[in-house]
Amino acid sequence: MRGTAMRQRDNVRIRRVTKAFAAAGLALALAGACTAGTAMVGAQPSGPSVPFGSTASPMTTSASGGNCNVYASSVSPTTPVPNQSDINAIKARGKLVVGVAADQYLTGYLGANSVEQGFDIDLAHAIAQSLFGDPNKVKFVALSTDKRIPDLQNKSVDLVIDTMTITCLRLTEVDFSAVYYNASQKLLVEKGSGYKSLAGLGGKNVCAQTGSTSIQLIQQAASTPKPNAIEVTDITDCLVLLQENKVAAISTDDTILAGLAAQDPNLEVVGTSLSPEPYGIAMRLGATDLEAYVNGVLAQYEADGGWAASYNHWFGSVPGFGAASPPRAQYSD
Repeated sequence: MRGTAMRQRDNVRIRRVTKAFAAAGLALALAGACTAGTAMVGAQPSGPSVPFGSTASPMTTSASGGNCNVYASSVSPTTPVPNQSDINAIKARGKLVVGVAADQYLTGYLGANSVEQGFDIDLAHAIAQSLFGDPNKVKFVALSTDKRIPDLQNKSVDLVIDTMTITCLRLTEVDFSAVYYNASQKLLVEKGSGYKSLAGLGGKNVCAQTGSTSIQLIQQAASTPKPNAIEVTDITDCLVLLQENKVAAISTDDTILAGLAAQDPNLEVVGTSLSPEPYGIAMRLGATDLEAYVNGVLAQYEADGGWAASYNHWFGSVPGFGAASPPRAQYSD
């Protein structure tokens, strides 16, 4: 059994993260983390979860590779489309259905008022405004990272707007919009830990979400031994593991890490970019009419200042971010 000092230290950690989440307007189920081994924020994804803190299976080096141009993989807004079947189906339904994160503070999360909010959520509202003249005609569905592509393929959602990196592998499974944000993968560690790079975490546990591009990068770190990639269903599970000293670091996009760091001042984002992470809006493979339409909305959203207003609101004062502009749109045609 652990000694009294260790138990007291853990209790301080639990109280610290609980207060941090309350200040951010989030609800962290810490009691569930102690008893059931999970911790969730906001609306919960449906379907089975990955065992809490399980070691990721080895991935091949080609899992996210390929010879495609992820920055110019999408059709332009002016692409001739023979029919508007996907758009017509959405309009007939009367609402846009979007898969999002519900626990990623700053990008997509369920706030204390039970309303989805964040940088990605603002973009979803802009698309709904264009389709229906009403930004609120959108239904948000909370998805875990590994369910994003399956739920697009089975038409459970029309779009996924969830800090989703465009990769060559994913382009064989779903279509993407033009890049709407250029993120980068970094590390989140406890202040004073001394960890500054993935290579310096050899033999240590590093947490990331199942189905994310981060898992593979952890497994390919230039160290001997390599870090142990610990996979979880939701990013807040990583936060709990870091708080409990069960992982030494979290590795994912800097946008997501910034949200975690904002919830706990004892954590910091460190290191240079481990990998570029160009975000795209994902949709069903072959939905060319929807792809061209979304790219048109995105171009207008960026041109009329909507993108800048959203970015400044969510990231303008976040350490390490500062001023930014929308990525220059590139198209396959």
